Amino acid sequence: MAVSTRLIKARIKSIGNTRKITKAMELVAGAKMRKAVQMTVDSRHYSNNVKQIVDEIRQVIDQQSHPLLFGRKVSAKTVLIIGASDRGMCGGFNSQLVRKSVEFIKSRTEPVQVIIVGKKIESSMRRASAEIMASFPSISNSPSFERSKSIGQLAYDEFLHHRADRVFVCYSDFKSAISQVPTVVQLLPIVPEEELMAASEENFQTDEEDTKPPINEYKRLAQDRTLIAKNPPDYNIKFEPTPRYVLDHLLPRLIDTRLYQAMLESTASEQSARMMAMRSATDSATEMLDNLTFTFNQARQASITREISEISAGKAALEN
Repeated sequence: MAVSTRLIKARIKSIGNTRKITKAMELVAGAKMRKAVQMTVDSRHYSNNVKQIVDEIRQVIDQQSHPLLFGRKVSAKTVLIIGASDRGMCGGFNSQLVRKSVEFIKSRTEPVQVIIVGKKIESSMRRASAEIMASFPSISNSPSFERSKSIGQLAYDEFLHHRADRVFVCYSDFKSAISQVPTVVQLLPIVPEEELMAASEENFQTDEEDTKPPINEYKRLAQDRTLIAKNPPDYNIKFEPTPRYVLDHLLPRLIDTRLYQAMLESTASEQSARMMAMRSATDSATEMLDNLTFTFNQARQASITREISEISAGKAALEN
């Protein structure tokens, strides 16, 4: 029984050390989560306002006159940007994003290429036979507007040069410290896919137009057609200096802002998931320590009782 108590004491010490580590990681993740959540909440107002401005402008302009506001009715290829993490020990955060991404890829009829932000899910996406276009590690640890902009530029070029007809972003939408929802939203074109599918056939590029160089075609559209819609709503919107100039600066800014907001949401969700996972691990370690301490006390009590019994038996034998 003496050997058993030594093993139990070693086990108690090991779990105690593990609990110290998980508790420290919980505190660190909590501090990072509060900072990430503050950045996320502060950025939401700007992102939502920019999106609202663009939605209002879309009603008063000819959407066919800017490349980011229209697209083909049937998509030939799609790009999916996934905002994951670079490190593990964050519960089901990465596995939920992988599951959501795989479901989205299977739901599409066209080929889907993947841009991964965060190296943790790269192996999982390869096992799922996903076609990976690019991978950007070490971004989720410290997301910034400039770093997310470099990711968006890749998808932006794919769309402008007609190598992709849709661009989506998959991220974990931060609801609360205990609720993060994997979400897929359309990034390009800015017009929602439902509107593209419901629009009439003549509003889309024909196959003959698709063979023309896209950049030159956009320049021709800008020169030959007005940006103002034929029957605009009664909005009091004035463009200075020109509608084209405003859209050329506003629409790319909207795309970069929405992608940056998605990265912030995923970062806040990651830190929240890690904090909750480490809290659960700490609670489990505490429960294990309580059980092991109880078992150790039982073993020690049994050992003492046995020794007393042996002494009593020896004394009785000597008296007899």
